[in-house]
Amino acid sequence: MDGKQTHKAHRVHKAGASAKKKLVEKKKKNAEKNNPKAFAIQSAQKAERMARRKAELDEKKYHVPMADRTPTIPPPLVVAVVGPPQCGKTTLIKSLVRRYTKHTLSEIRGPVTVVSGKKQRLTFLECPNDINAMTDVAKVADLVLLVLDASYGFEMETFEYLNLLQTHGMPKVMGVLTHLDDFKDNKKLKLVKKNFKHRFWTEVYDGAKLFFLSGVENGRYLDREILNLSRFVSVVKLRPLAWRNSHPYMLADRIQDLTDPELLEANPKANRTVALYGYLRGTHIKGKDRVHIPGAGDYQLDQTELLTDPCPIPDKERKRLDERHKLIYAPMSEVNGVMYDKDAVYIDVRKDKHEVNAPEGEGEKMLSELQKANAVSDRLAAHQFNLFSGARPVTAEDVGGVRARRPAVFDDAGVSGEEHSDGEDQDDDEDDDEEGSSSDDGSESETVADNAASAIDYRAQRIAARAMEDDEDSDSDDGDDLLQRVNSDSSDEDDDGSDGNETEDEIVERLAPIHLGTKRINLMDVVYGDSADGASKAKPKSKQADGDEADEDNVKSLAFADDIDERQLYSCFITGADRSDDEGGKDDDDEEEAEAEETMGDFKDLEAESDAEGGEDGDEQASAAGSGDGSDSESEDDDDDEAEDEKESNSFGLSDDKMKKLKSKFDKIYDSDEDGADKKDFYQQQKDELQGYVDSTRQAMDELADINYRWSGEYVKIVIEDMPFEFIDKFDPATPVVVGGIPNEEGLSLINIRIKRHRWYPRILKTGDPIVISVGWRRFQTIPTYYMNDRIKNRMLKYTPEHMHCSAVVYGPYVQPGTGFCAYFLKRAHNFGIAGTGTVLENTQSVDIVKKVKLTGFPEKIHKNTAYVNKMFNSSLEVAKFEGASIKTVSGIRGQVKKASGGNGAFRATFEDRIKMSDIVFLRAFHTIPIKKFYNPITSLLSVAAMRSIADIRRAKNLAVPNKADSHYKPITRETKRFNPLKIPQSLQAELPFKSKPKIVKTKTNAKSRAVVMSKHDKRVANLIGQINLLGKDKSKKQRVKVMKQKEEYTKKRAAEEAEADARRKKKRKTFFRIEGQNQRAPRD
Repeated sequence: MDGKQTHKAHRVHKAGASAKKKLVEKKKKNAEKNNPKAFAIQSAQKAERMARRKAELDEKKYHVPMADRTPTIPPPLVVAVVGPPQCGKTTLIKSLVRRYTKHTLSEIRGPVTVVSGKKQRLTFLECPNDINAMTDVAKVADLVLLVLDASYGFEMETFEYLNLLQTHGMPKVMGVLTHLDDFKDNKKLKLVKKNFKHRFWTEVYDGAKLFFLSGVENGRYLDREILNLSRFVSVVKLRPLAWRNSHPYMLADRIQDLTDPELLEANPKANRTVALYGYLRGTHIKGKDRVHIPGAGDYQLDQTELLTDPCPIPDKERKRLDERHKLIYAPMSEVNGVMYDKDAVYIDVRKDKHEVNAPEGEGEKMLSELQKANAVSDRLAAHQFNLFSGARPVTAEDVGGVRARRPAVFDDAGVSGEEHSDGEDQDDDEDDDEEGSSSDDGSESETVADNAASAIDYRAQRIAARAMEDDEDSDSDDGDDLLQRVNSDSSDEDDDGSDGNETEDEIVERLAPIHLGTKRINLMDVVYGDSADGASKAKPKSKQADGDEADEDNVKSLAFADDIDERQLYSCFITGADRSDDEGGKDDDDEEEAEAEETMGDFKDLEAESDAEGGEDGDEQASAAGSGDGSDSESEDDDDDEAEDEKESNSFGLSDDKMKKLKSKFDKIYDSDEDGADKKDFYQQQKDELQGYVDSTRQAMDELADINYRWSGEYVKIVIEDMPFEFIDKFDPATPVVVGGIPNEEGLSLINIRIKRHRWYPRILKTGDPIVISVGWRRFQTIPTYYMNDRIKNRMLKYTPEHMHCSAVVYGPYVQPGTGFCAYFLKRAHNFGIAGTGTVLENTQSVDIVKKVKLTGFPEKIHKNTAYVNKMFNSSLEVAKFEGASIKTVSGIRGQVKKASGGNGAFRATFEDRIKMSDIVFLRAFHTIPIKKFYNPITSLLSVAAMRSIADIRRAKNLAVPNKADSHYKPITRETKRFNPLKIPQSLQAELPFKSKPKIVKTKTNAKSRAVVMSKHDKRVANLIGQINLLGKDKSKKQRVKVMKQKEEYTKKRAAEEAEADARRKKKRKTFFRIEGQNQRAPRD
């Protein structure tokens, strides 16, 4: 075989069901093309409706364009499994984990990360039934699996969580209906599914996915149903959310306490140093940024380190995932046997239940004793050792602080500096043990000195070898001197053993070569010169006669590789070609040219290459640009010839590269119209522009290698110091720990918000009652002040409106305007917990909210339209503040405050008419109320200390409401005023016209009120008529009773007849249908 795989050609079916189906589809597809008149517009109105509907559907697809900041290797998607207790959340996670990884989890504790596909990972998180945990999960979840118990119905936890999702950015939501095996009747089961689907669509959106899990087998849901759910989860498309795109955050999947054990034994309640591990999401983060942990408070990062991904995506493209690639990472669920950290490896040895109380073995006892910090520190405090022979012994008191961790720097031989340091530490430990046992033994001290001398000889030989290979002319002598100097020092140590008279300066001078050999050199300063000199391009350093400068060159050369010369290193940079021209007379040997060529390897100086046409070879161009043979005139002639060829190649006198760029730019602008390509609309242009900004920013940030940024998608370790000890003591793996970045959100200010009481919360909200607000990453308790703006002033509201929005002012940290929030009370007093929702309007430093004040006064003296009013103010100073204010009486007469009269608060006022002494004078004013600046972060992961309302305090202490007599409603008794009749003098009546004269009206007497005296005849007639009427009434009554009785008898008779008739009809119908059925079943002739 030739090794090439061959495939059979595809043969199209020409007969059978598939061929017929394709033929029918082809006819339908070409029907409009073959017969255009049949598909012409028959109705203009119908065509217009169809066009309008299509335009509406297209418009619905548009949304605010957002930049997609998803990294190349995205972090795992956070899949939150939410639902009320005992609805099947844990069983669902176990089933999904089993489906993806073939691994069965015994318990779910904390996040569980699995590899779900070739390019995707999922982090499953079970949400506890707590309002604080539900709020945190809603802020980080990318996909929500809402578990519903079909046997019980919708519960309040489901609706509460949906409201939290809508407030903090609505992610993708899928419903999972469980406990369907409780329904044995198929009709009822179908009806339940239909009702749940429509109710779920009402709360989420029409067409939301709802999956049905019919039963449980072996502690898991059915494999076919889980497979269907997992496929939808794997292909879900998520829309980026604005808040998460602009803030870094991390869901901690592992927490470790790094506090010094000695400090904990001395003070168990000391602040801790905590390390949190997890995948970074959102934007980038730096080492010293400020972060907020919901439930713990604000902290500053001590360090941020990049770790190896514990659950990586398969390294190459695969058609399917093998068993070894189906990874799972759940450190809190104890499924990882070995945990790799940056500086340690943690091995988890699980014990069975019967082995928990078993006695410890020798190895376990040794480890437990080593973990006791006091025993080790006390033993080390009594020891001392000599680091070098002749030096002062080092004790525990001389070592200040904990050992500082150093990065491993690998040298040319492939051995890290940590191995050398470990070797020296091992020698020090051996020396320590020897002196602790017997300090008078001379042979042992000589052994230690020999080991130290051998180590110095080894390092000195390596340093000298580097120096000898660096430069044959000048640096070789220095290397020989260095080797001789260090060897002489070591030989003196071997001869003398230990010299106690050697001073510290002599020790430093003797060990200077070793220190200089390990010094790290900045290559940028070596190549381009010191940044402090201000020179843009530094020339290569020539040989110096001064000894100090020669030593400095020698030290710098020690940091390079063994076979690289410093001048050869210059030629590897962009400025190397210029320097080779200046020093052409010095580097004209063929050997150095060959060495430089070997050093550079495949390196090409692209800027030094000529723009010649494709007839020349690329390697020859690179060698010509990199070599410095001194033939400057020949190279100039070649350059002139090439430039002439380029000018002759086009009529514009431009190079080929420039012409190609111009042509590509021209084609990009004009070719699309000629080819008839589709133009991008405004919406797509905006999306492309935003994405271009993101890509250019990421590319620019990647080029800044000196900035220690951690990017989204990386698995990082975050260390936070001064963490309260309650964070570790009260840590629960089931409670999510979120670390959110808070750029420019630390200061406190007044926050102006728009809020509305939730329609399902039974009570309206009251000004002054402390309430918890969840906005951004934070949850804090504050005291709101509700108000309404009437375009002139902000008027305070004692209670929120019943069915409309209102404004409010709270005190808290800075929040971006437009951020959604939800409000709830810590103590659940009602069935539904979400009290209100709203949006942040602005951050401000002052808001003027006024409250209506009504002052009352009584007239003291009245003179025409002027009156003196008292009992409204207490002093003349208060009167002076209200001069010119409008006042009004109960009868509606308006007036104005003029001047104070006396020192008891009385004042003179003028009215538009004369008032009476019985009138009450009102003054309506508005008083600015102070905003209560109260901010209390909700530390649910620590100890919770929250403010209670006045009603809660009275209820807890069994206190009665204060009884104020003025606050009671009293019955209003208004006396009817009696006005004296109007008397007009007779002389005035005579002069009045007839229309205005008072008229004397005679009252008519009532005839019915008069008494009538009848005669004897009239009495007999009246009695007779009364008797006749009585007989008639009795007769009519008897007649009505008789008729009613007859009617009842007739009704009973008709009912019996109808029943008999119905029985006959029923019997007749049954007989008819029986005969018809027999005829139908009989075989047809």
